[in-house]
Amino acid sequence: MSAVTANTAPEALERYRAAFEARFTGAHALAERRRAALDQFLALGFPTPRDEDWKYTNLRRLETRSFAPALGLGLISAPSPEWLVGSRIVLLDGRWSAALSAPSAHPPGVTVLSLGQWAEREPDEVAALLAQHEAARTSAFDSLNLALFEDGVVVQLADGAQTDAPIYVVHQWGPQAQGAMSHPRILVRAGRNSRCTLIEQYLGPADAEYFTNAATYLDLQEGAHVEHYRLQQESARSFHIGAATARLAADSCYAMHDVALGASLGRTNVSALLQGSGARVALHGLIAPCGSQHLDAHTRIDHIAPQTSSTEDYRGVAEGRGRGVFNGKVIVRPGAQKTDARQSSRNLLLSPTAEFDSKPELEIYANDVKCGHGAVTGQLDAAALFYLRSRGVSEREARMLLIRAFAESVLTAIEHPPLKSYLERVLEPRFSLIESHP
Repeated sequence: MSAVTANTAPEALERYRAAFEARFTGAHALAERRRAALDQFLALGFPTPRDEDWKYTNLRRLETRSFAPALGLGLISAPSPEWLVGSRIVLLDGRWSAALSAPSAHPPGVTVLSLGQWAEREPDEVAALLAQHEAARTSAFDSLNLALFEDGVVVQLADGAQTDAPIYVVHQWGPQAQGAMSHPRILVRAGRNSRCTLIEQYLGPADAEYFTNAATYLDLQEGAHVEHYRLQQESARSFHIGAATARLAADSCYAMHDVALGASLGRTNVSALLQGSGARVALHGLIAPCGSQHLDAHTRIDHIAPQTSSTEDYRGVAEGRGRGVFNGKVIVRPGAQKTDARQSSRNLLLSPTAEFDSKPELEIYANDVKCGHGAVTGQLDAAALFYLRSRGVSEREARMLLIRAFAESVLTAIEHPPLKSYLERVLEPRFSLIESHP
């Protein structure tokens, strides 16, 4: 038994075992893979601050809660944002809702289907697909997701297929979210020279306490390009653990935009494996904890092939007693010559009780590379505040202008103008409520 499991209360693990036994049976390959994933989760237990990757995030509150599988009792309506142009797929309490979804006609070579329905019809085929991600499953929560997922979305792009309209997946909790848990799973398979935009949005009823444990896996073949937006706007009392794992073949490109605003305790793990020469990754993140929120972003970029590149730009804005965490790790493997990797973490503390922990890391095992990282945490520029005040701008408005300018570098990377406008409107009232602190 590992040291981690020894620190995890047996009754906490037993609750997840019981949820599995009550819902998943069978002798097919998928059931066996689920069982193996559950056994792995039970062996690992919940991570603790003694684990280096969880040094700044204590999961004790999550561990002591008791969550049951979501019932999916329905929702009167689903969001239909004005920035939506393409398909809308609604996962209500973790399950595909045909009544609330609005899938549009896709161009030739683009297929979007329910993972749950596919698993019911062809469990062995789904098991074979999931087996391809076995090596990338390193977290206990990844194993828990595989063991307990009810449904999800599969996006398949044939070679050369391209869709200009985004595929919008909304993870929507219904009115019965209190005390429930969900483990949605998204799979994207992008063929050679294909292109698509995926937007994930996580929403839930205010003041409900629930647990979302989501996983997204993306396979990019040679020359593929995937733009991925992840908007975490869960209830302020909820728990959110999310993972996005991308594998890139030669000359492919993966761009990730991670915006974390919701949840009482939230964590996103982003992992990219650059397996082919010429592969490129760009990660942009905005973490904005306020009140007593704890929001954590962990990234891991693994340069395996030569002549690959990656850029990271994460910004944090912490207010009240909010705590933010950014841990970015870049690995350059032996033989990955001509790697170009840049990483930046900049954070604003807007109150004396706010906190931000930033930990950039580089592991380099090649000698012909260009790699750099930097991390800065501080307060608003007093000189800039004075300048704006001297021009007749109120202190509140001056602070808001500077905060917006600080976050703008992440927003300008968004290539979907209506979505960018939406986020600016969401952030404006949030930043305008920030009080002045000495």
